Amino acid sequence: MNAPNDSSEAEFKRILEVSQLDLDYQSLQEMFKNLTELASSITGAELSLVNILDSYWQWSIAANGMDPVVMRRENSVCQYTIGEKDSLEVENFRDNDKFNVPLDDKYGYYFGVPLRTSEGNAIGALCIIDEVGHSLDKDQQKALKLIGAEIVEKLEGMKKMAEVNRRFHDMHAAQRELGYDLRGPVSGVLGLSKLAEDEEDVSVLKQYLHLSGQSSTELLDIISDILEKNNTEFLEYAKASITISELKTKLLALYGGLATSKNIDLNIELLPGNQQLKFSRQKITQISGNLVSNAINYAAEGSEVKVFIGLKNSGSSDMAKLSVAVEDKTTFLKQEAIDDIMKASMQAKEGLVGEQSYGLGLKLVRHLVLEMGGQMDINSEEKTGSKFNVSIPRYI
Repeated sequence: MNAPNDSSEAEFKRILEVSQLDLDYQSLQEMFKNLTELASSITGAELSLVNILDSYWQWSIAANGMDPVVMRRENSVCQYTIGEKDSLEVENFRDNDKFNVPLDDKYGYYFGVPLRTSEGNAIGALCIIDEVGHSLDKDQQKALKLIGAEIVEKLEGMKKMAEVNRRFHDMHAAQRELGYDLRGPVSGVLGLSKLAEDEEDVSVLKQYLHLSGQSSTELLDIISDILEKNNTEFLEYAKASITISELKTKLLALYGGLATSKNIDLNIELLPGNQQLKFSRQKITQISGNLVSNAINYAAEGSEVKVFIGLKNSGSSDMAKLSVAVEDKTTFLKQEAIDDIMKASMQAKEGLVGEQSYGLGLKLVRHLVLEMGGQMDINSEEKTGSKFNVSIPRYI
């Protein structure tokens, strides 16, 4: 059983691909319900789960025989499965004090297959869990691997569809920008032609400008059509949008339970502004979620994590940026650690007070923010704690 390496370059690439899938962990149960039922049916196991592992947590996005759960990654068995090439079988994980799986004591048998993408990264695992003494023959193991491959194919298909919608949206945005760029000059020509029509002594010029005015009017009509047509074609992309108030609800749903389990008060405050302005959901929940997750992971028990969400440049909706700030008064990053996070290195080094390292979550956030044309700032003082700020352009 290979121990996971949380600070390696390979691990950074793995969690980066998890983030690029941009999964909504709470909405996938129905999509994979039949596959988890099939896994239990083939193997005879009471429980089967599809688990995705990020920097700190294991998210069950689908489960049969139990409700999907989220748990600390270091307590899971699947953290070892993702390090295996083929599969991992544990006859009784209760015999190993590394595991603190939140299940009834009767469960101890585990068999898992890594969910390895076409890029070669294991983003999680399909596993079955049953009572001690359970076992799988070769055919059952092969069937589980085939189900795992089907799960990966579905996840990668979702990613491809999101990319298509994104490109389609970018084309629409470019189309709109062109329309706005042309509207001004053409309106000017139209205005000039109307003025020229009042010049009675220049009949030839008046006739020419009159024709120019007609052409300008036609151009304006065409541009209006460009700006307004095909709105219905973007309904699917609109489904992938999120408002500031919806983002707050999503973060509380995902991370509220994790904070409670550590006796941490997760307080999310919405700053004044247009809280119903839509942003592309793409990577927004991953960026903000990783910041919140990182704070919960390292904050002292019984402390508070504050999150502030609002708008920058709110005077113009087209120029608005989403601002997310996460504040924790109990952790402190040394300057060399901050400098390392802000560099392109893919390894996490020591630097967080009370911990061996600050993990890869913050490096991942910076990578995603820069990828979206945003900005990330870190302020950390030993007496006042740490505050992480990101600013992300509005893409919608």
